[in-house]
Amino acid sequence: MGNKRLVAAVLLGALQLVVLVSLALAGPDDDPHAAPVRIVAPPVVATTIVERANDAAGHPLEARALTSDAEARASVTRGHSVASVVVDLRVESDVVYVAGANGAELNRRVLHQVRTFEESFGRTVVVRDLVPVRDGDSGARGVYVLVGISVLLGFVGPVVITWLRGPVAPTVRRGALRLVITASGSLTVGLVVAGAAASYYDSGLAQWWIISALTVMAISTTTLALESLLGVVGIGVSTTVFVLAAAPLVRLTHPLLLPQPWSAITPWLPHGAAIEAGRGSAYFGGAATRPLLTLGAWSLLAIMTLVVARRERSRTSEVPSG
Repeated sequence: MGNKRLVAAVLLGALQLVVLVSLALAGPDDDPHAAPVRIVAPPVVATTIVERANDAAGHPLEARALTSDAEARASVTRGHSVASVVVDLRVESDVVYVAGANGAELNRRVLHQVRTFEESFGRTVVVRDLVPVRDGDSGARGVYVLVGISVLLGFVGPVVITWLRGPVAPTVRRGALRLVITASGSLTVGLVVAGAAASYYDSGLAQWWIISALTVMAISTTTLALESLLGVVGIGVSTTVFVLAAAPLVRLTHPLLLPQPWSAITPWLPHGAAIEAGRGSAYFGGAATRPLLTLGAWSLLAIMTLVVARRERSRTSEVPSG
């Protein structure tokens, strides 16, 4: 093994060790991280309540004011917030809308924070679940399983291509062919996963196909891009980034409950974006735009990396004449 490959292997092993140790120590935090909460209250107290919610130690909630009960309900049912509090000063209890699809653990901890600042005003709360989960799908575990399958299958194409043809395409034509095969495989695998998802959740096949295909494509193209930069070692780096970094989600922990930096990083990784999009499609009336754009951005960045790496290899391989 050459010196460069030896150094790369050692660095990769060290990186994987750091990730594994951090994940072994990473249990769900006691409080959520900036969980979006909406407040509907009379103007005389709305600002004070929002400030009290946002000033809690550790910033577990990110509160904003809305103007009506209908807006509060819509915010929860569309997945824009994890809870909405509707304050009615004519009675002593306020209504808190939550979505069971977000998971019992996240709701329990968010409600603890809500009750804390409500009690500071001498108020109690009545909880109403607007988006209950289907039987056997506690915490939307079906979404996690479907995304996990898509992530794992995203590695199959690059591994097979590397095994048959090597980590780097020798020509531009072969490189383009790899991308065509990768895209075709992503669409095919995505359709199979989408069929299972749409059947289980009674939701649209087309949207699940987009989510699954984009997830597979993001993993596959990024793995190819890393190989274009690092050779076969790129597969190990890709595994570290996408498989090991996804380990906290195996516990079905909502990203808002993951310890830092995972709670901040996860939504911008393919598996985190796919879970957000899948939960939206399964329970909240459709996938949000941001996670779909995140998945697309990973593929676009990977393809740009492949193009630049190809150009640089061509430059370095040129032999000066004369």
